[in-house]
Amino acid sequence: MKHYEIVFLVHPDQSDQTQSVLNKFSSIVTESGGKVHRLENIGRRKLAYPIHDQFKASYALLNVECKKEAISEIQSSFKFNDSIIRSLVLSKNKAEADLSALSKQTEEDEIEYSKENNKTRESESKPLSAATKEEETSVKESTEEPVKGKSELPTE
Repeated sequence: MKHYEIVFLVHPDQSDQTQSVLNKFSSIVTESGGKVHRLENIGRRKLAYPIHDQFKASYALLNVECKKEAISEIQSSFKFNDSIIRSLVLSKNKAEADLSALSKQTEEDEIEYSKENNKTRESESKPLSAATKEEETSVKESTEEPVKGKSELPTE
């Protein structure tokens, strides 16, 4: 049996089907006597260039060890599944079981995004600094000074 890496992109409107497609492909591999080394639903990411007027797609990755017949069945299902907009099957020399570089990058991007959101929330809810409070009180005091020379209104 040979090692393969399978990557496919799912249309963004049908990205909820990504996990079911991954499960279907992994069952095809295991039923043929193969082994799934890595199965990743990477998630929605921006595309390098538009595909069918879409700028984002849901990425999925499989690293398997199986017979050629199982790979042929998976490739034929790519042709008949409208939700899959691109696919790539590569032959590998060894099994890849650790986290993919794309998944690592996606996790890092999510962490960075959450940090940026936390900073924004903190700056929005941050109490006034001492310097800002002093400026406000000095402005209030200067506007509250009485007008000199016109303390009484003339009466007729």
